[in-house]
Amino acid sequence: MRISRLFIFAVIFSSPLVAQETLHVERGTQGLDKFVITVDNQGTQTLSCEVATAHWYSVALGDITPGHTLHTALWKNRRSGEVFILNQLQDRMPVQRFWCGQRDNSWQTRYQFMLPDRRRQRPYSRRFACRETTNGTECRLAI
Repeated sequence: MRISRLFIFAVIFSSPLVAQETLHVERGTQGLDKFVITVDNQGTQTLSCEVATAHWYSVALGDITPGHTLHTALWKNRRSGEVFILNQLQDRMPVQRFWCGQRDNSWQTRYQFMLPDRRRQRPYSRRFACRETTNGTECRLAI
């Protein structure tokens, strides 16, 4: 009897535990407020813009040649304060950072845009005039 108890005990504690992890991906724009960040390249060099959606992942938004403009739609959940960009499947990808910098060196020369992170506050679309500088990229709110 003692051996059978030891056998059951050994089987229970030596078998791998299997846990199913469910990943719930929210999709669509229901309950979110849309806002647009517009970047005008008023410099002489091409700018590249990206958003970071995780510590290790970024989404290229595009290059802006001199004299051209990039429009990026973002979405905010007023309850949580989170900001999202949507992929082709309308998956909500949380945005941690949004920046533009000089092409081929955008992170090192970046201008980082402030995202609306306060809860319960409605986000507003903004337009920025950007250009390269000797030390990086400069952007100012366009009126």
